[in-house]
Amino acid sequence: MNPRITEAALDKLRPGWRERRAKRKSPWNLLCGLLGFGLAMLAWYYLFQAAWWLHLQRYPAQAALQKEFWRAGLSARAFLSSFLLLMPLAVPAFVGGFLSANLIVWLIPPARRSMEREAAGDHEMTFAGSNAGLIKWGGIASVAAVILAAIGALTLASLQ
Repeated sequence: MNPRITEAALDKLRPGWRERRAKRKSPWNLLCGLLGFGLAMLAWYYLFQAAWWLHLQRYPAQAALQKEFWRAGLSARAFLSSFLLLMPLAVPAFVGGFLSANLIVWLIPPARRSMEREAAGDHEMTFAGSNAGLIKWGGIASVAAVILAAIGALTLASLQ
């Protein structure tokens, strides 16, 4: 994706994002990002397991076939259903992962003090402000993503 297009979109959708990015100098931000990414991957795995469980409620005969998920020779219909089962779950996984990382880092007093200094009155950089945005937009997107994943789980009639 072209960085200029992304930056232009962010300028319209998230005014002040450049200034907020420039303020983030603490190494705690790196820890929060790495922790958020790791927790998101873990959440994505468990969300997939939950979606697979839902799939097995409709297709119990496929219980032993989880290791064949996305194998070579997959039909277009099976690929579409399996794609819907897995990929949308990245949205709630990343929302939950980064909310959890924000909480964990916020619970470390030196990190909290450092990040509060960086926020310097910018509500969107505070613990409450950043999490409110994640919950608001991430929550809406997560509901849509879970619905898509459920559709994928319930329409994956064959793994061939």
